[in-house]
Amino acid sequence: MAFIQSNHNHGWKSVAKGTLGGGFPFHSKLATWLQEYTNIPKETELEILEVSCGEASCPTEETLIVWDKHEFRISRKKEMISKMDVDLSWKRFSSQT
Repeated sequence: MAFIQSNHNHGWKSVAKGTLGGGFPFHSKLATWLQEYTNIPKETELEILEVSCGEASCPTEETLIVWDKHEFRISRKKEMISKMDVDLSWKRFSSQT
């Protein structure tokens, strides 16, 4: 019996750019939570990237927030990020830097 492996790539797609002061159109609370739980400067230009896989066997859904030379990853789709996601992801990010 042969093992069939489905290889596919997940490419990051830029979905928004902006600042915490300006907020994000896809999530009404994300900028507020980032200001509350992180030390990202309010007027820093951020790029929001997302990767999502539509295959049922591959539940990859992540959001990446990029500024200067930093990358802050949250393991949830951008619209579904919760306050706890921001808090826990920032704690993980901070412990690695």
